[in-house]
Amino acid sequence: MADLERTLVPTIEKTAKGFRVLLLNGQRQVGKTTLLKNMIKDSKRKYISLDDTEAKTLAQNDPELFLQQ
Repeated sequence: MADLERTLVPTIEKTAKGFRVLLLNGQRQVGKTTLLKNMIKDSKRKYISLDDTEAKTLAQNDPELFLQQ
C-alpha cells in the first residue's frame, strides 16, 4: 500500500531546520510514527519513542544527556 501524501510534511521540514528536536503529538493510529520514519529515512535524524522505557527514563532523569545522545 502506498503512503499518503501528508500536508504536514512541509511544516515539519521547515520546523526541523530550526530545531534539533521535534515532538509530534496527536491521536492514536493516525500515522505519526510512519510519517516521521518515512521523512528521516535518508537523513541524519533519529526517531526516538518515549514508549521505550529506557529512553523515557533517561529523558526524565537526565534530559541533557538524553538530547546529546
